Amino acid sequence: MNTKRRALPVLLERDFRAIALTTGASVEIECVSAPNPESRFTGEWLFYVVNKAGERYLLVTALARERIVNSPIGMFGIAFGKLNLDHLDVPSVVGDVRRGMLSRPGGSDPVE
Repeated sequence: MNTKRRALPVLLERDFRAIALTTGASVEIECVSAPNPESRFTGEWLFYVVNKAGERYLLVTALARERIVNSPIGMFGIAFGKLNLDHLDVPSVVGDVRRGMLSRPGGSDPVE
């Protein structure tokens, strides 16, 4: 199931990462479809960054489509490889949002 969100404003990965690194910003993850244990816990999650002023931005692809993460491995790749989060708190119930993750300088994967 591929649920589309029409959340604005949105950011590409490079801009998302830049805001996530600012003081007072945090990263949020929303569960769009619950992980299914029968299919290797695939599900759908969206990443958001919230700046110090409380403005919320959705991470999108280069084509301005929601960047939906479908697998636990993809979740780890973005969370630790790209965003270098201090911890990962993954929601597993549809509509649940986990907050308070902080991006640290560094990260091993190149930012797109």
